[in-house]
Amino acid sequence: PITFLVARSLIDGGAAPVIAELHNVAQGLPVLKVDITKDEARLTALTPDNQVVSYAWRDGSITKVDSDIQYLAQATFDPADYPLDNVARMFDVADLRGVRGTTQSLQIVEYRAGEVLMTVTSRPETSTVFFRQDGTAVAELGFTSVADITAGLEEVVGDATKVYQVGFTQARGYWADIPDSEDGVILNRSRTGGLPAFETRRSETSALATFSPSLLQPAALAKAVALFQASPDEPCDVVIDMSQQRYAPVATITCGSTVHYTDMDGRDMTDLLS
Repeated sequence: PITFLVARSLIDGGAAPVIAELHNVAQGLPVLKVDITKDEARLTALTPDNQVVSYAWRDGSITKVDSDIQYLAQATFDPADYPLDNVARMFDVADLRGVRGTTQSLQIVEYRAGEVLMTVTSRPETSTVFFRQDGTAVAELGFTSVADITAGLEEVVGDATKVYQVGFTQARGYWADIPDSEDGVILNRSRTGGLPAFETRRSETSALATFSPSLLQPAALAKAVALFQASPDEPCDVVIDMSQQRYAPVATITCGSTVHYTDMDGRDMTDLLS
């Protein structure tokens, strides 16, 4: 055991120096996972021969401990790149979002292939809140308000200047099909639930013409969805593309079994296109 005392608790500013010292004890190896509770911090690192080592801090003492993970080509990271001095705030945000177990736990670990995320969970587990690398919580987006539609479309479109198709549904979340830099490949960016946007690629040549995402108008889409809903809680599926072969994209809005069409200003085109 190595003695390492900190003046503050882990959730009140002590996590950053403790994790830094754990990383120092691990000789600065690439890190696979960080765990922090109010009482304990643990760091799991990857050795040059692809073995896993773990060190834990508790009550002012650092010890080597057994690891609870195996190396399966997960992404590694540097914990110094994460805002570990804000653990208390992230715990508070998670509590407000329903993470109400006896013991809250912050983890930094690969969530999807190549994508490292911060999460706050609890024991016993109630729910999970995801945080971006800057410490901001990933919001749970709805599909009817102008603010949510704006945020969802911005996240999936990103910096793309052309898209094949954009849409949002309760089942699928927000998504966009975007021309990839490689010919014959479509980049799909999705944003579901309270998860950050993520990307996948598929080998496919789209039959759709591209359009500029600058034509998307969230306020008009929100107004159209509200117009076509039979009730405020009825889910509607929205798909925007050039499949109608007009000079501008058209939104196909399906509420229940009824299909409606609007232009980008929200004008009803259903009678014209049906």
